[in-house]
Amino acid sequence: MVDYLNTYYFLYLALGFVLLVGLYVLLRNKSKKTITIVLFSFLLGNFILNFLKLFADFYQAWMPIAIRTITPENICTISVLAFPWLFLSKVKILKDYMFYMGIMGGLGAMLIPVDAIGLAPFAFETIWFYISHGLVWIIPLLMVLLKLHTLDYKRIIKIPLLVYAVLCIILVNEVILIGAGFVNINTLFSYEIRNPAMIFGPLPEDLFIGKLFTPLTPNLFLTIPIGPNAGAPFYWPILWLVIPFFIYFCILAFILALPFEYKTIQKDVFALKRKLRLP
Repeated sequence: MVDYLNTYYFLYLALGFVLLVGLYVLLRNKSKKTITIVLFSFLLGNFILNFLKLFADFYQAWMPIAIRTITPENICTISVLAFPWLFLSKVKILKDYMFYMGIMGGLGAMLIPVDAIGLAPFAFETIWFYISHGLVWIIPLLMVLLKLHTLDYKRIIKIPLLVYAVLCIILVNEVILIGAGFVNINTLFSYEIRNPAMIFGPLPEDLFIGKLFTPLTPNLFLTIPIGPNAGAPFYWPILWLVIPFFIYFCILAFILALPFEYKTIQKDVFALKRKLRLP
């Protein structure tokens, strides 16, 4: 962790919150149409930047393998690719997904920037990393703060199903990348070498997640159950994290929704008390 707790780490975090506050102040009294155009422009810009980054020297140095980075190889990349279109959607649960996974994924990546470890403070790749992940959480949060979308805590329980679908997309993409030669086939099922979105197990550099998730995972999904290798450690892709992710996601999502939904929750609690005739 000490590898990324440096001056520029806090600088980029601070700039992210400055952008959040600045956009909120500038847009809070604007029309819904103006707010929509501005926020969509940021999401679309992030979408385009995901492809334009391949022209930077950092990526040109390892072309054509670098092409894999513009594919849906992790949750944040999928967010970059999908958020502009989810933002325009009228499906509430998709915008819920933007809010919760945007904050958890985008802000989480900025707080624990594993992919930025070892990069120069102001190199293109570092700047792109923080811009890309910053917009992934800032714009969905503004979408709710500026009342373009209204959360409903009762829908939280449905969001993990969308996340599992996203994880399946990542797994399929990984197989395609291996088949196309962009990724070494020996990394398939390896949680230590290449492990997008932890679909193959907890990341070795993030033991905290492993300690949180594995106790809640049935042993069936942590070992090989039958055959000559029966009992050997093996994280079943995606299935190993289904239960712990659901539990932790719902708890964290409820906390994120609380500032916006506390009145509704309070009203529902009072209604339930009256129905049950509780004091």
